[in-house]
Amino acid sequence: MQPTPVPSPTPSPTPKPKILTVCLLDEPDSLYLYGSDSLAAQHIWQAIYDGPLDSRTYAHQPVIFTDLPSLANGSAVVETITAQAGDHVLAAGGEVVELTPGVTVEDAGGQCVTFDGTPIPMVRMIVTFTLRPDLHWADGAPITADDSVFSFELAADPATPIDKHAILRTADYRAANARTVVWSGVPGFLDHFYYLNFYHPLPRHAWGSVSAASLLNAEGSTRRPLGWGAFVIREWVRGDHLTAARNPFYFRAAEGLPHLDEIVFRFIPDPTKLAQELLAGRCDVVTHDAAAPVLAALPNQLPVEMFTAPDSRWELLAFGISPAPGYERPDFFEDVRVRQGIAHCIDRQVLAERVLHGYLPPDHPLYAGGALTTWEYDPVAGQALLANAGWYDDDGDSVREAHNIPGIADGTPFQVVYHTTDDPLRVQAAHLVRENLAECGIQSSVETLPPEMLFASGPEGALFGRRFDLAQFSWRITPDPLCDLFLSSQIPDAGRWGKPNVAGFLDDEYDSACSAALAAFPDSAEYAAAHIEAQRIFSERLPALPLFQRQKVTLACAAVVGLVPDSTQPSELWNIEQLDLRP
Repeated sequence: MQPTPVPSPTPSPTPKPKILTVCLLDEPDSLYLYGSDSLAAQHIWQAIYDGPLDSRTYAHQPVIFTDLPSLANGSAVVETITAQAGDHVLAAGGEVVELTPGVTVEDAGGQCVTFDGTPIPMVRMIVTFTLRPDLHWADGAPITADDSVFSFELAADPATPIDKHAILRTADYRAANARTVVWSGVPGFLDHFYYLNFYHPLPRHAWGSVSAASLLNAEGSTRRPLGWGAFVIREWVRGDHLTAARNPFYFRAAEGLPHLDEIVFRFIPDPTKLAQELLAGRCDVVTHDAAAPVLAALPNQLPVEMFTAPDSRWELLAFGISPAPGYERPDFFEDVRVRQGIAHCIDRQVLAERVLHGYLPPDHPLYAGGALTTWEYDPVAGQALLANAGWYDDDGDSVREAHNIPGIADGTPFQVVYHTTDDPLRVQAAHLVRENLAECGIQSSVETLPPEMLFASGPEGALFGRRFDLAQFSWRITPDPLCDLFLSSQIPDAGRWGKPNVAGFLDDEYDSACSAALAAFPDSAEYAAAHIEAQRIFSERLPALPLFQRQKVTLACAAVVGLVPDSTQPSELWNIEQLDLRP
């Protein structure tokens, strides 16, 4: 039985339809959930889907669930089971394997045990997701737990080109009833992000007879996917625009949502033309991924509003502490006093207003705050640290030389190469840092590389091959702090060139704190305490110098109401049902 569409309020007299025009630089190739990961697709998905989760202020909020699963409320549990020969388990090395003699696993007591045929007690996680009772597809059919199971089946299909990491670590994914999905992990796998192990529903009733391979190109899945959000796709004119109209079956329609009648996504690949359309009033919103080139094409006096939010990327200057064998140069940065001195020498406030003192921003719920060592701009203090480490200018040429430093020949000048990408903001920052370093007696030359070269795999790549002196780039900030970026076990090397500790940072105390954080569940006090300790050590010993957090800018005309860009929400249209236009 289909629900009766909720009628929209009908003011008198009947107003002109509210139509919001969002202008994008890029047009997605596909809107199929497993066929695209473009930001353009994510913007449009905000209109046709709502949730399953929102991600704001470095946390997750349920949208189509009755509650977010947690260990505290009992919807996530860890239980002990008996692993038998032939079971798929997480081995001690982190890979999912069949349990056979000789395989080493971690038992329920946390001890590493090598399987000899005797059953082993191991822990596993079970997470229960409960859907809201008022969810319907845009064609009126109810959304059920089986639609999520269908999505899991498609994700697991070999024809679906997505990473199978989460699939391999799933022992079972099933619908317990019409509104309840239960995820079970393989024995040994305890997932910090267990509440994300829900598969975005896809409509089995509409697509169930189509193969996973065919869905990658089918009209219904790629151009007019069925959703449950505030809007439903009405037309897509390739190379021009996509129009989405109000969905009468939207589960929040009784609240008077959405406020708008239509959303038009225009695709304008030329930034200059896009800027002209914005000024002419034919674009209401320009998304953050288009803002920089559009701003460059706009006059100085902007007749538009700018909405800003910190980006989820943090810019850093990595020190080449332990370069790879074969990259011959002095060990400039092994002494922590050198890294600390450089931190004092760089005026980061000139680079950006939002300076970082650790790998988390101040608004992150796990930010260490007062536990951090901060390195304010103080070139006198910086030069003193460099001199104490054995680097001072003895010949008056304004470049420091080595004096009585083990492993470095006396008289070796402090001359380094500063690598970064050809991104204009990075190039500008790199030259400002070069000037600061020169004032402290360190000579640096800036070399820019295309991103694909800077981030190329080792042994040839500059970063992952550990063949650099200084390197400026960015890492992404996540709700779960990525302290493992600097673990000694994560140093890239032969056979593991993708590991992220490109600085080659080795510190037992840091390893201990970060490992404790990674072993604890997010709901626990141990988790927060260990992450704060890892941040404290990082800020003192500086495997990398945090520079700043980028800003993302959304442009909009003055009539637009309700835009609330967020650091951890990929699209600023995340609350599209709340957007409105002033009369």
